[in-house]
Amino acid sequence: MALSRAEVIDRCQGFLTALRRPDFFEKIGFSKWAASYLMAIAFFQVGKPNHARMIEVESMQFGRLLDLHRIDKYQELDCIEKQLRKKGFWLLFYGYVHSEVQNFRKEKLSFLDHAIMATTNLRALMPIEVEDEQIFQHETFSSPTSEVSMTMGFVIHSRLFWRAIEDPHDNIRGECLCCRDRSPAAQIAHLGHRLRDLKYALDDAPRPFRQYASSDFDSVPYALSSSQLGILRANIHVTHLWLQSMLLDQLDILTSPEQHWHEREDISTQLLHVLHNTPQADIEPNGLHLVYKVRDVAVGLLACPYEAPDSSAKRAQEYVKAFTDVMARLDASETVNTANLQSWVDTGRQNG
Repeated sequence: MALSRAEVIDRCQGFLTALRRPDFFEKIGFSKWAASYLMAIAFFQVGKPNHARMIEVESMQFGRLLDLHRIDKYQELDCIEKQLRKKGFWLLFYGYVHSEVQNFRKEKLSFLDHAIMATTNLRALMPIEVEDEQIFQHETFSSPTSEVSMTMGFVIHSRLFWRAIEDPHDNIRGECLCCRDRSPAAQIAHLGHRLRDLKYALDDAPRPFRQYASSDFDSVPYALSSSQLGILRANIHVTHLWLQSMLLDQLDILTSPEQHWHEREDISTQLLHVLHNTPQADIEPNGLHLVYKVRDVAVGLLACPYEAPDSSAKRAQEYVKAFTDVMARLDASETVNTANLQSWVDTGRQNG
């Protein structure tokens, strides 16, 4: 009998756990971080957020102990290890930004906090834009500046998350969140600036990664296949629009849905354009992360401040239906999604 995806992941986790000796945590390295992070993502992708959350905490602890966020601790590392750890940092940074824009229940722990962020040099932690095959232990070979690569896509994706919380081009950080929390006007201004910055974030990206770019890039040199480029493009464009939608959700709490509704409609139409004009084969490998981003954008439309027969209300209904059709086709999870609900059972409260 064929195993389900969730059963395969359960077995893999069982094998990894069985391989751990009593002194497993006495020596750590990037490979141990990578194994934990990979399993956390795997459990998330099969719709097991509780299991994913616990393993993610272990990967974050490894990240802290390895000082992935401290560029001053990279001095004695070889070229390969530096690049690996920089990429590892940004993968954890994605989770941090998720918690900043979406973790309203505050049940999730985070790899970073505002105090650590104040002293973290994000620019220095950005990976070198060369492919892994060009990095050796003691030297790195540069690639043509016009060559489109996997790492280039990774950097563009990372900068989107960076822009969601602060300006990458500003050497002086603005007011911290605790200060903005005491001033709704300051927080509204900050979110509005982040939203405007994100909106045009891909304008200066290499042509294949820009919005509305054609799929004919024969004149552009590649270090990756067309399928890899398509998968990267889908992830970047969906993330770009999802982050804008998340910022709008925060703005709506401080202002009113009517004030920014036209922007929400614009984001929805752009996302539907991306989904309908991207081959299924390029969307599916991005897994549930992409599906949940689509769902989050669709959920924002349910708070439409207008009622029928207003044209905005009618468009919102049409967009939600279109998103539902897309998600029904893409969602391959084997359980009901409970990522934003309390899906765990507190036995002490249950018996009380």
